Amino acid sequence: MSAQLPSVDQARAVAAKLLGRAPASVESLWPRIRSNDCYVFRLEFGGRPMLLKVARRPRIPMGVYFHSRLREAGIPVPELIAFGPRAGPRGENCAVWEWIEGKPSRPWPKGAPCPFDEMEFGELMRAIHELRFDGAPGLLGDDLADRTYTWGPALRPVSATWAGVFDGRAAAADLAGRGYISEEEAAIFAALPEMLGAELNATERRLLHMDLRSNLILDPATGRVRAVVDYTESFAGDPRFELAVVDYWFIDRMEPFLPFDMPRFRAAYATAHNHRDALGRFYLAVILACDELPGCDPTSLGGGWAITTFRSVLDSFRGQGSGLAGTTSRQ
Repeated sequence: MSAQLPSVDQARAVAAKLLGRAPASVESLWPRIRSNDCYVFRLEFGGRPMLLKVARRPRIPMGVYFHSRLREAGIPVPELIAFGPRAGPRGENCAVWEWIEGKPSRPWPKGAPCPFDEMEFGELMRAIHELRFDGAPGLLGDDLADRTYTWGPALRPVSATWAGVFDGRAAAADLAGRGYISEEEAAIFAALPEMLGAELNATERRLLHMDLRSNLILDPATGRVRAVVDYTESFAGDPRFELAVVDYWFIDRMEPFLPFDMPRFRAAYATAHNHRDALGRFYLAVILACDELPGCDPTSLGGGWAITTFRSVLDSFRGQGSGLAGTTSRQ
């Protein structure tokens, strides 16, 4: 059954369950404030504005663990007022958050300047990446004992190793079945985690937001960051993975998001990574397999670009490593 927007009455019932009594008012913010994973409502409760989020489907987390770590570290996040696993009308996870007044960093008008300062963005991402994680890598969710959600076909929810988080076989089989890549290219993608395993597993496990650019609440007058929000896709793993997301959105995409001062961001983050090295190309392939390719129209300009770029990345790995033995470069 496809997810449906909960009614205002259903949202009021959820809020009453979480807060102990019904709020004075409930306003649906969907679709004016859009989230890929949650429906959003504004509440008035005891004279205080609050934000209710209802997951679109059961098992989608709110990112409670990640939020708690950021709050402990002094990184600006809203207060979590109430959390209800399976409190939604169809058993979805729900949470009530402090309302942070400000301007969301997304959507961005086409051609507009970047709404936040790239240096502050780099410093904020670095502060998040400084937070270590001692457990198994993978998606973090709400309860570390119940890490089952994944947001992409090329990702396992949790693994004993960082390389093991990347499951290229299922994604490769799906893409080959759609005719986007050949069987040989599917074999290359499936072999990459093992081929790059030593480099992948040498990385320290840190906390990753994975969608930071779209989930900032900004001061309307200054553009300064007031809060980091939306932790559904939070990860424990290699910071280069999230840096690859930044490179993807602002360098690699056919139509990069907004003018973005990448040198200013990198200077603030203190990174000089080569996003075209083996690790960067691998992470780009994973991002394409998770974000662009599953729902793309292969006949469209953007869909054609995504497929061509993905195949080009795979082609760059031909003949490298024992896992790819026997492959040859295309003429």
